[in-house]
Amino acid sequence: MTSYVKRIIDRLLSIQDRFYPETKEYYKMGTGKVALVRIVGIDGDSVLLKCDGYRITYASDEDQPVHVFRMTVDTFLNILSGEEDLREAMAKGHFIIENASTGTVDIVELEKWAKAFERLRGLILRYSKLLKKG
Repeated sequence: MTSYVKRIIDRLLSIQDRFYPETKEYYKMGTGKVALVRIVGIDGDSVLLKCDGYRITYASDEDQPVHVFRMTVDTFLNILSGEEDLREAMAKGHFIIENASTGTVDIVELEKWAKAFERLRGLILRYSKLLKKG
């Protein structure tokens, strides 16, 4: 059975895929570095996501991250709804470093995630407006 965390992420990423098809126009910020985000549900189920350009996708087994960040599904939804941004989540301890092979956090990776969340939030808002119209 698929966890509710994965079902939520699947639906949100499908909105991204619908409005932002695969293209080569991504700004390659931090190319070659991989930072993953683990989204954890209340039941302990989790999914790993990666940021490819400004597109959020599922991480694969081949990904060897420099950093792994962690947040709950509630924080993820708060960030996407605009109730909280990534900087606030970090300050509140809602977005934490689970593992960092370098011992330090790369600000470029954090900025890449912030932009990816912001872009997905915009797509969700656009999608919800289309649903209301139609």
